[in-house]
Parts: sequence; structure tokens; C-alpha cells
Amino acid sequence: MIEVEGLTKVYGGSRGVRALDNVSFTVPERSVFGFLGPNGAGKTTTIRILATVLDPTAGTVRIGGHDTRREPMEVKERIGLMPDEVLYYPTLTGLQHLVYYASFYGIRRAEAKKRARELLERMGLGDAEGKKVKAYSHGMRKRLSLAQCLFHDPPVMIMDEPASGLDPLGMRSYRDLIRKLANDGKTIFLSSHLLSEVEQLCERVGIIDHGKIVAVDTIANLSSRMYAGAPVVLHVTATGITDVVLEALANIPGVTGVQATPTGVDVTTQPGTDASSDVSRALVLAGAELRGMTKEQRSLEYLFLALTKGGGA
Repeated sequence: MIEVEGLTKVYGGSRGVRALDNVSFTVPERSVFGFLGPNGAGKTTTIRILATVLDPTAGTVRIGGHDTRREPMEVKERIGLMPDEVLYYPTLTGLQHLVYYASFYGIRRAEAKKRARELLERMGLGDAEGKKVKAYSHGMRKRLSLAQCLFHDPPVMIMDEPASGLDPLGMRSYRDLIRKLANDGKTIFLSSHLLSEVEQLCERVGIIDHGKIVAVDTIANLSSRMYAGAPVVLHVTATGITDVVLEALANIPGVTGVQATPTGVDVTTQPGTDASSDVSRALVLAGAELRGMTKEQRSLEYLFLALTKGGGA
């Protein structure tokens, strides 16, 4: 649905600042794609080019098969843009704002009002449709921005920090809505600093650093490739962990470390070793009671920091 090939953007002429350097990636249809990078990495420039706000210096971008430079109007019809910050007319109500926005798409006023009320209700703003936007809280403004993004029912949604500043309840509502939109067939390009949220919502991510793409893949594949040679840690929840149990675990082939914890024991094994069944057996035979076992997973934050060499998240 989104195809980016050789995208380059230089500000200030050929000797200026190279904000993007030969960036390429694709976003499959009906997916949620996470776009990550430190501050100044090129995320906002990429989003502005996708949204036809900026022209690239070189390279091509196609959305739904349409080139952003040659067919900008066709692209605009197919995207909904939710920027990080939206400037509203403070004296307009939420309903008036959406109806005004609808006029840019040639939507008749009666139809626009109906659609606006449906979206405001969907966003939990039904009771605030007559309230002036200047009285909206930060979370309410975020929801109004999402309603605006959805107004013309675009197949592609480009979202820049959609959950920034939301409280825990707002975060949960936002996650539920993103999942619902993906299930409804939307393609969602999601740029966020909230890596835990991206990890919950996105199967595939692109990571950019200093204007260059450093990785594009599923989170699972990135983790497997980066840590294929790393030791495996099993977090065991158990009772009755004694010196006898610890010794039994340490004698398992492939085990390189055993450390008692407040809830059980951590067992470290050689790279590529699956000692789960041997650990379970040794625990029981040595007199411990096994409650649970999980393999340590590298978080998206861990991957991000490794790929960007510790760049600020």
C-alpha cells in the first residue's frame, strides 16, 4: 500500500543538510507499521513527504499505486493525516470544526453534520460536540484530530505521535481503536516514541537513524537476527529452591549460569540451546515445585537502542 524507494531529502541545496538518505521501505495493505527513530532521525520529514506536504529531493513514494509528486490529489484522497500537533480554531465547536473540514472534500453540509456526529460519538466526544475547542483537554483534542483524520474514510492513515500525552485510560482507548481500524482494513503508518505501544500494536517496524533506514522487519525477526548468538535466559517461577536444586540445574548440559531470585531461579544457557524440558525435569527431581517458566524476550526498546547505538528514544 505504501512504497518508498530511494527517498532522499536535502535542505538548503546540494551541500545542505541531508535529512533523508536513500530511504526505502514498504508497508503492506491492511497492516500497522511502526516507524521509529531518535529525535532528528528523519521521521517528520518522511511523514511530510508521504502526506505530499514536502517534495523529495530524489526517490519516489507511491501510496495505493499513486505517485505523491505526479498525483498528489489522488494521494490526498487516500490518506488521513494525524499530525503530532493540530492547530484548531479555538472558538469553533468540535462539530463545527469537523463540518468546516468536510468542506475541503466537497461534502454536503447535511451529510457532513451526520458524519461528524457519528465520529464524535465514536471518539467519546458526543457530549462535547457543542463545546468550543479551546475548552477541550489535551486528550479530547487528540480524539478530535483522529476524528478529522477519519472523516473522509481513507484507506491509509498516517499518524505522528497519536498517543503522546494521553493518560492510561486514553492510551487503552487509543490502542483499542487502532486495532479496530486495522481489523476494518485500514493501513496504518504509525510514528511514535512510545515503544511499548508500538510493540503491542505493530508486527512490522522500520527504524531510521541519521536519515538512513537501519532495519525494516518484524519485531520477532529483528530479535532473532540480532540475538542469534546471545545466551538464552529462562525465568523460572518455583518454590523450594535449595542448594541441591541449584546444583542440579547447573549440571544440565548447556547451562552456563544459575541464579536464585525472589520468585524462583534464572537459568542461562548457551546460544541456541532449548533446555526448558531439562530444567523442568531437574527442578521436580530435586524437590522444587515448578509454577511457571518464560524465555527472556528482548523488548523493542532494547532493539531500538541497539540499532541506533543508544540514540534517544
